[in-house]
Amino acid sequence: MIPFFIIIGIFFFLLLQSFFSLSEIAFVSTNSLRLQKRKEKNKKAYTLEQILSNPERFLSTILIGSNISIIISTTLLTYLLIKIGIKNSNIWVTTILTPLVVIFAEIIPKNIGRYYQEDVAVKIANFFKVLEAVLYPLVIGAEKAAFFFSKIFLKRKKESFSFLAKEEIKALIEEAEKEGGLEKGEKEAIEDIFDFTQKKVKDICVPLKKICGIEAHTPPEKIKEKIRKFKFTRLPIFSQNKIIGYLNIFDLFYRKEVNLKESIRPISFVGASQKLYEVFNLLKNKKESIAVVVKGKKILGIVTLEDIMREILISISK
Repeated sequence: MIPFFIIIGIFFFLLLQSFFSLSEIAFVSTNSLRLQKRKEKNKKAYTLEQILSNPERFLSTILIGSNISIIISTTLLTYLLIKIGIKNSNIWVTTILTPLVVIFAEIIPKNIGRYYQEDVAVKIANFFKVLEAVLYPLVIGAEKAAFFFSKIFLKRKKESFSFLAKEEIKALIEEAEKEGGLEKGEKEAIEDIFDFTQKKVKDICVPLKKICGIEAHTPPEKIKEKIRKFKFTRLPIFSQNKIIGYLNIFDLFYRKEVNLKESIRPISFVGASQKLYEVFNLLKNKKESIAVVVKGKKILGIVTLEDIMREILISISK
């Protein structure tokens, strides 16, 4: 009788391990937009949302639960083989258990979770909460230990998470239009404004080779000639192939005595991958109107407040 119950135990913990594998891929693959819509019709979706709101907790639960299942099923199979008199039980445990785990506790459940995602995630949410409660003491201990060691060995960065991804927001706009909540023109306006918030400064900056700048040692008269010719109000100032600031033409034309070094205004440097609205806020807060766009140590070009405002107006006018 003992071997029979041991066999049941082995398959029970293999099944439990497959459940944790299924949970992992189903939870991670869940689409947050579709989950919000499910909440209107299915109360279980609220439980799933609660689980997903704490990713560290559910991942710790899955990891601990999965490892416990493997350890117990391995121990039971080893005991069973010894009980029935099989020698070299360790080799047989590996031979028997490995294909069972790979096929039935990894590949199959993860494929199911990947293909059915929210359907599976919503259905298993309540049972997962029960297991989470059972494993709570171990999970909390593991989280505290992980936090302690991460503080020692890792520098934690502040991370900002947007609730919905770009594609999900666009899908939401499409759905709102289909259901009559948005007119076609309204939908296009929202999409244009949303695209502006995603646009990076490198997309609109004036390339370095097209910049009309002046060298720091250029005489004032030659600078005035250049201004009259190209009709720019601000000129970047170069020194040894580096931009060290910029000159506002009003400093040149409306002063009796001009000292170029004293007229140089400081200029901000912004990363090429920064969003337009971030650079807009930076320039506005610093009361500046021009910035140098860089990628690493390489200058890509310049961007002005007017360039960014033009993009805003284009987005609105569309």
